[in-house]
Amino acid sequence: MNNRYSRHISLNEIGPEGQAKLSAAHVCIVGCGGLGSIAAPYLAGAGVGKITLVDGDIPDISNIHRQVFYNGSENISKAQVLSNFLTGLNPDIRVEYIASMLNKENIEQIFQETDLVLDCTDEINTKYLCNDYCHLNHIPLVYASIYKYEGYVSFFNNSNYSSIHLRDIYSEVDNAIPKCSEVGVLNTISGVIGLFQANEALKHIVGMGSNLNDKLLSYDILDNSQHIIKLKKTWKKSIKNNYSNLEYISQISKPIPEISYSKYLKSKSDYNLICILENDEYIGLNQNVVHIPLSKIDVSKWSSPENKICIFYCRTGQRSSSLVAKLLNYNSHQELYSLKDGISSLNQNKSKS
Repeated sequence: MNNRYSRHISLNEIGPEGQAKLSAAHVCIVGCGGLGSIAAPYLAGAGVGKITLVDGDIPDISNIHRQVFYNGSENISKAQVLSNFLTGLNPDIRVEYIASMLNKENIEQIFQETDLVLDCTDEINTKYLCNDYCHLNHIPLVYASIYKYEGYVSFFNNSNYSSIHLRDIYSEVDNAIPKCSEVGVLNTISGVIGLFQANEALKHIVGMGSNLNDKLLSYDILDNSQHIIKLKKTWKKSIKNNYSNLEYISQISKPIPEISYSKYLKSKSDYNLICILENDEYIGLNQNVVHIPLSKIDVSKWSSPENKICIFYCRTGQRSSSLVAKLLNYNSHQELYSLKDGISSLNQNKSKS
């Protein structure tokens, strides 16, 4: 071991053996925002041998107050920016990044051979995806969330199917839970809770101290009150059935992008107009339409024909809006649109004329 870790090795609870455990560990961090961008550098600095970063978003100026490793002018994913920083911070470790959102199709490959997962997201469906997959596959998970001035942390060891997990705290998905972008958040709570996550990760890997297994830590930054709540097993359903039946589609915090047919006509050479109606209901609006039935579209492998901006359409706009939401869930950088109100809007205009 080199001098980089000498202050850790000097600790009786870590020593050379503990540092070797850190060097051999593979940690996956899902979400590189306010929590992940704080936890990751401390794990890298501690010498965690491999860190995988997962996030498809690019830094946004409205988030920089708590995501202090970005400047808001980057045009690449947070995962890539943070990966570059960690590599410079500690060239001894291996860092890889996934510049896309975690979803049901890519989670198995991303979490393969992962020793520990940190849930650093602010999206409820992604949190349940992490929880359910890790529980089913016995992968330890450090959970955290923040709300305005408060933060919450827990550790789920997932050692067996009777272990406590996120659904024992929040049994059902609540799509009404607001995000930081909607209700605001004090920047320092991100730093505090992100460090708590890193701390739980280090203790678990080395095997020192007592962790938050079966406990939920709550911290209020306004009055420095801190409580540890003992968790009980309350979830009675099968997570295996849950996982099989759910899609875990992330909420889109912004409205689904829509465009009118008249706007498309003004610069149609810039767009790919794609009909997603099935073969037996196909309606072509003009000779430039590309027909790809919805049943044939694999959202995890989608790429725009000719690298143009895509406009999807169906009869009413419902199927195309749903498709755009799913595609953006996989890659939020894509510029995609649903044709507003679908073909029905054109028929209404014709009847009015």
